[in-house]
Amino acid sequence: MIKSFFFLLNIFLITFIFLSISSCAKNNATGERQLVILSEAEENNIGAKEHPKIIKSFGGIYQNTALQEYIKDIGNSITAKANIPNARWTFTILDSPIVNAFALPGGYVYVTRGLLALANDEAEIASVIGHEIAHVTARHTAQRHAKSKLSGIGLDLLNVLVGQPIITNLASIGVQGVLSSFSRSEELEADELGNQYIFKAKYDPEGSYRFLSRLDKLTKVSSDNEQNVINSIFSTHPKTIDRMKISKENIPSNISYKSYRKKYLSIIDNMVYGDNASQGIIKNNQFFHSELDFSFNIPKKYKVSNNDNSIILFTKNKEEIIIFDGLDNQPGMSLIELAESIYNRSDINRFKEIDINAKLAIYFDQKYTIKYEGREYNSRIYLINWGNGRIWRFSILINPSNKDINFKRGNLVALSLHNLTEEERVIAKPKYIKIIEAKLNDTPAVLSTKMGIEDKKLEYFCILNGIELDKSNEPLKQGTLIKMIIN
Repeated sequence: MIKSFFFLLNIFLITFIFLSISSCAKNNATGERQLVILSEAEENNIGAKEHPKIIKSFGGIYQNTALQEYIKDIGNSITAKANIPNARWTFTILDSPIVNAFALPGGYVYVTRGLLALANDEAEIASVIGHEIAHVTARHTAQRHAKSKLSGIGLDLLNVLVGQPIITNLASIGVQGVLSSFSRSEELEADELGNQYIFKAKYDPEGSYRFLSRLDKLTKVSSDNEQNVINSIFSTHPKTIDRMKISKENIPSNISYKSYRKKYLSIIDNMVYGDNASQGIIKNNQFFHSELDFSFNIPKKYKVSNNDNSIILFTKNKEEIIIFDGLDNQPGMSLIELAESIYNRSDINRFKEIDINAKLAIYFDQKYTIKYEGREYNSRIYLINWGNGRIWRFSILINPSNKDINFKRGNLVALSLHNLTEEERVIAKPKYIKIIEAKLNDTPAVLSTKMGIEDKKLEYFCILNGIELDKSNEPLKQGTLIKMIIN
């Protein structure tokens, strides 16, 4: 009886799959029939619901109306060639320093200002946007959703986003699971479709090659912190170098296209580079936040995840973790009362009132280990009364099985919290991109010394400006437009 039941069930599933495949619609973008369960309306709803979450996770919308309209115009010029009539598209610049581009189903396409800083002309940006538009038109999300349903795996709505981060760092690690990976074939299909769109929109087809080439160089000079995440992203995708070769092979010959370099550089002139003041600035092993008026030290060799609502410091193996965030408090309520309202009174081992740079504070240990990201930790909490109902909190976590570590470094971080000095207010200002003209006999080697960054000035100067490193001592053509990073 049981065998008969499973036999009938298998027949039903096979029939269901066959009918689904045989009844699936032809995709106008790819020309192929697709197995999908999500309707286009459902895809649109997913994009609309997740849109504000993506904005929040990536630092908000970059507040530059002219730049937003410029990217929107580029996107609309490409979608006009995408054979998707009556589609609604939304193009957003995210206020994030990471180099990133992705899209949601329903036509929500995102680029970060970090990506805009890396590009050198409009054709390069068009190639990135075209790639993300192609993920949407090819309905890659709907295909993955259908396959997962038929295999019994299932997908959370948060995991059916279209697009893949090009480069990210730990600032976006919290949404890493949301931006799920596409297969190698899907990425290459998006490259092919995207190239078709930008050809039709009359953009220089070599823009894709130039951008991917610069992206490849950026991965090689990035810090170990960024490099580890870059490698994890590319592990299931075509490597940048592979996509460069394919991009180069697909460039039509004897056709004149435009790249709009001068126009592009003029529109990103004075754009914020790196961390924005609203997100806090990291310099010289210190975190500065000018808008909220505080700073604290960062231990050497700690990695930093600057998220929307918290700052997380941690060692490479996460033996030690320090989480900084804020709490609201009711007028007249003591720090001890606040602590007991959040943590069980019986779980607080002991507390002590202290003074942290003229601010009333308490710290206490929790009696029992707590679980964070699936691991057990001993925990010490600092609460600092910053005034006006705002309480800053440091949660210090250490691995109890490692007898060589203790709360010492975490204590020093919490005790270093202070209001900004006048000198620190200057340091806490963000960096900007400034477009200048090369003068007679200017060389990359000389100009790079004026870059407002701490490390690898020449390397980053050459990458940002599309200059070969081995030509850094050769004079630039007088009047050449150059990207500089200034404080």
